[in-house]
Amino acid sequence: MKIAKKLFGAGLLAASALSLASCGGSSSELTIFLFQEDVKYNENMLVYKAANEHAGVQLKGAIGKYVTNLEQEFNLSGKYASVVVYDQDSIEAAALREKIYVDLTDLINQHAPNLKAYFDANPQQKEWATASDGKIYGIPFYTEGQTAKAFFVRQDWVDKLAAAKKLPSGVQADKLDEITVEQYEALLKAFKDNASILTKAKTVYPYFDRDSDFAISELASLWGGTADFHIENGQVVYGATQDSFRTALENIIRWYKGGLIHPAILDDSNEDYRATFFAADQGGSTHDWLGTTYSFNDDCYASNMVEDFELTCILPPTRSTNDKYEVTTRKLIGKVTAISSAVSAEDQVKLVKWIDYFFSAEGQDLMNFGEKDVHYTKTGDLYQFTPEIINDNATALANLYKLGCQLQSAGVQNFKYEEAWLSDDAKAAMTKYEDVLNPNYNDLIYPNIKMSQADYETVLGYKNSIEYNYDIWMSDFLKGNKILNDSTWTEFCKVLNTNSGAQAACAIYQKYVK
Repeated sequence: MKIAKKLFGAGLLAASALSLASCGGSSSELTIFLFQEDVKYNENMLVYKAANEHAGVQLKGAIGKYVTNLEQEFNLSGKYASVVVYDQDSIEAAALREKIYVDLTDLINQHAPNLKAYFDANPQQKEWATASDGKIYGIPFYTEGQTAKAFFVRQDWVDKLAAAKKLPSGVQADKLDEITVEQYEALLKAFKDNASILTKAKTVYPYFDRDSDFAISELASLWGGTADFHIENGQVVYGATQDSFRTALENIIRWYKGGLIHPAILDDSNEDYRATFFAADQGGSTHDWLGTTYSFNDDCYASNMVEDFELTCILPPTRSTNDKYEVTTRKLIGKVTAISSAVSAEDQVKLVKWIDYFFSAEGQDLMNFGEKDVHYTKTGDLYQFTPEIINDNATALANLYKLGCQLQSAGVQNFKYEEAWLSDDAKAAMTKYEDVLNPNYNDLIYPNIKMSQADYETVLGYKNSIEYNYDIWMSDFLKGNKILNDSTWTEFCKVLNTNSGAQAACAIYQKYVK
């Protein structure tokens, strides 16, 4: 059984306050807690080497090796860091409670001219960086772009079904954007029932999703449901206990029992099932990040894929309400960069200059694209990556990560970096998805919600219980340990709404809805 992955709590940070007081470090031992996916900070990375030189510091990585348990790794090494790059809600909650992060407001005004100019020109972005007490404890990685996740289907499998005259009624190989939810289900069933003509693999997974935390909630959107907190008619509701989610869950359970869904879809794993199942010729369809998923068509993956392998992005299948809807969109910000209050005043100035570097023209280009004429060329406003980034050995994003580019320390993302490596098909897919994205995705997510320290800790406690119990019940429903009926649904709603605190959390959220 998977235990819901959680952000580190304010209590953990509070417990570390005394340690921070003695371990923040002098300029000779300044450290940084920063990693993204399986990439960790390295002082020799091009981007951070330049930032260190600019600020006159030598930040050392606080992470010895990549581990799967982020909370454990933070407890072991991150809490001793001079600079912490982490989620904004957790940083702000800890700062409000224990003051273990520096209020950067005056430091920015006095020592960060590029960041100050950015805030002056972008008051909304400054507001996003400001905590509920009016102070700034962390500087965000400001993201850009709209389309996040999308539906993908194995076009080569569809073409094989078409050649064998096995495509479901109404499904056309060259018009997959037009299929309904019912036709999408029929297509997944055709993958399962005709596996022998599609692949040599003994087992196929018609639908899979590597994001175990959100897989069911996002799939539920095909039937008008969601498990997330969201706003309906001006009121905050918990989606998993709404009738729309029950309807969606009934269909998802039917898919699961019918063998259309990967049986371990709820299991917490750091494995990228796209690489695993596509390379093994087992996966038929998924819902994942558009840009990186389209990359599986690229040459860097070709040697691992079967001949004629091809993924295609399709619009969300048309729902019974005769509309198409993608529940995700991009978050407004990524992680934020905070400075420990245990750091000396002299070093605080150096570290805010380190942050400021990423808001200079030079720093922005470096963290987005790498070194000019080595990793990219620029003609007017057009950026183009060189073979140092675009090659057959790794994806462009993986090559950028090696330089420190696009790791979410403070800065402003330039979407042109993504346009520079996306295929034409991927760019077209991103554009067509813009008309079906959820316009309210960020309403109840930081930076739009800025709670008081007390309310934040209360909601965090509720959400820990909610997500833990939700995971257990979803597993029981899918695996048949509990049968979804009026009685079990009533019990499920009571456990989530009352016992776990979903209704109480909604009331707290409601206070902050603008």
